[in-house]
Amino acid sequence: MSARARMLAGFLSANIAIVTVAAIVLLNRPATPPQIQGVLLPQARALPEFQLLDHHNREFTRSDLQGRWHLVTYGFTTCPDICPTTLTQLASATRALQKQGYPDLQVLFYTVDPARDTVTQLSSYVPYFDPDFIGLTREQGSEQNIPFEQGLGIVAQLLPLEGPDIDPQDNEYQVVHGVKLFLINPGARLQAILDPDTSFSGVHSFNPDTIARDYMAIRDYLD
Repeated sequence: MSARARMLAGFLSANIAIVTVAAIVLLNRPATPPQIQGVLLPQARALPEFQLLDHHNREFTRSDLQGRWHLVTYGFTTCPDICPTTLTQLASATRALQKQGYPDLQVLFYTVDPARDTVTQLSSYVPYFDPDFIGLTREQGSEQNIPFEQGLGIVAQLLPLEGPDIDPQDNEYQVVHGVKLFLINPGARLQAILDPDTSFSGVHSFNPDTIARDYMAIRDYLD
């Protein structure tokens, strides 16, 4: 082989090696995290132990989160607008996901008003939106809901009503809470927090298509 031929062969081999290395690096680099309407946690956050009741009056603990994806919404059953609207939007989102081959997302509705939202109240409220949804409350006098709320970052307050026509002994109050969705992975870890759309008038609402899109993007990225 002539010197020129050896030089060309060496040049070709070097280029093949460069292309091969580049391809290996490209194929093995981490996938870019999806852009979602909310926050995808780089390291999913473990939830503390808790003890609640579902709307079938069965105990619900952290172990019940194992092995399946869960999406948590929260509020109270006498909410006039945001809570029922969110549950309706979640029902639409889960139907869309089932059509796309994602049938395993379990929706949980957690009440921040357990004194009023008993098991009986939840059992007549939550299935109205979807028979597969699960309502969660706590036993009266129990503080076991606190770890659940703190673990997710749920924001809610019960504020006493005040005014000339209000008797303080009636213990009347209003419920104020945030509007977020919490995605929990099958390892019972908080994986993502989804944010709602906000209108010019300040009204919060979730778009079912956005929920479904973001959930599928997270699943595809992690899988």
